Amino acid sequence: MATRLIKEIIKEAFQIKEDQAFKQDVYYLAQKAFCISLEELLINENKEVDDTLFNEYFKRYLNGEPLYYILKEAPFYGKTFSVNSKVLIPRNETEELVLCVINYVKRNKLDNVTILDVGTGSGCIAVTLNLEIKDSKVTGVDISNDALEIAKKNNERLRANVNFYLSDCFDEVTKRKETYQIIVSNPPYIDRDSFVEKSVLDYEPHLALFADNKGLAILERLIKDIDKVLEKNGLAIFEISPEQEENLKNIAHKYIPSYQIEFVNDINNFVRFMVLKK
Repeated sequence: MATRLIKEIIKEAFQIKEDQAFKQDVYYLAQKAFCISLEELLINENKEVDDTLFNEYFKRYLNGEPLYYILKEAPFYGKTFSVNSKVLIPRNETEELVLCVINYVKRNKLDNVTILDVGTGSGCIAVTLNLEIKDSKVTGVDISNDALEIAKKNNERLRANVNFYLSDCFDEVTKRKETYQIIVSNPPYIDRDSFVEKSVLDYEPHLALFADNKGLAILERLIKDIDKVLEKNGLAIFEISPEQEENLKNIAHKYIPSYQIEFVNDINNFVRFMVLKK
C-alpha cells in the first residue's frame, strides 16, 4: 500500500500514451478506484490517496483487458449495467437501436406494448426499453444461462420488470406460442474471418460475436422464423454489419416477401439496422 498525490498518479499514467481515448480511460479508472467524480478528481489533484486499487486496474488495462470488464460495469443509455466476460460490453450503436424503438412507440402511440429482445446478453436493451417505455411488457431470451444470470441481476438492481428465459433464437418462444408487437435483437453477426480488435477477441464471448455463413447464420434464422412470433403490423429491428445489407435483403425476400424492409444508418453513417414491418 502506498499513498501518492492524485496528480502524480495521473501524470505517471499519461506518460504511457498521448492518445486522448487512453487519457479518458485513465481518468475513468481513477474515478472508480478512488470513488470520486471527475470534477472531484480534477479539483483535488493535490490530495493523497491509496494507489493500490488504481495500480491493479491500470496493470490489467495495459495488458489488454477491456475497461468495463475490469470495473465489472458499463454505461448504457444513462444507466449502469453489470457486465462480465460472459456478456458483450454494451456499445453506442446499440443505444441507437433502443432509441429507434422508443421513437417508434411514441410516434405510433402504442400502449402496453409487448417487446421481445433476442440474445439479450446483459439485458441492457430489454431493461432499458422496459424502464423507458411506460407499461411495456418486455421479455429477454438468450442461449446462455451465464448471460441470463447477469441480465436478471441488472433487471433487479435497476428495478425493471423484464421476464427472462432460456431460448435458442425463437425456439422456446414458439414452443410457448408467444407473439410480440416489437422484436429487437443485437445478434452475433460478425464473420469469423473478419478482423476484430485483440481485446475483443481475447475477452468478449465469441458465442455473442461470431456467426457462420459470413456472419449471417443467426440473422437468417431470425428472419426465417419471425412470422411465427411477430404480430400483425409489428416491427422488428436487428443490429447488423454494414456489408450484410444486400444478403439480408435477399434473405428477407426469400422468407418474408410481404414484409416492408428498410435499412437505417447509425450516427457514423454506416448501415447498422435492418427494420422489418409486417
